[in-house]
Amino acid sequence: MSKKKVTEDTFGSSYKKLEVILAQLETEIEDHSLEEIIEKYQEAINLLKVCRKKLDEAELKIEKLSTEQEN
Repeated sequence: MSKKKVTEDTFGSSYKKLEVILAQLETEIEDHSLEEIIEKYQEAINLLKVCRKKLDEAELKIEKLSTEQEN
């Protein structure tokens, strides 16, 4: 069992949260105040940063593995 910090989001959970927020903004926008929309947008930006960071880390690992196999 992997021991991760409870506060650390995984790529999968961050991506799912991002999808939910985007769907809400696309379909339920008239149900929210401008302040709520801005808050959801900010949360989406933060989740996007987490996802990009995780993807960058994965890309580096793959590049490292590829380089090791070539040698």
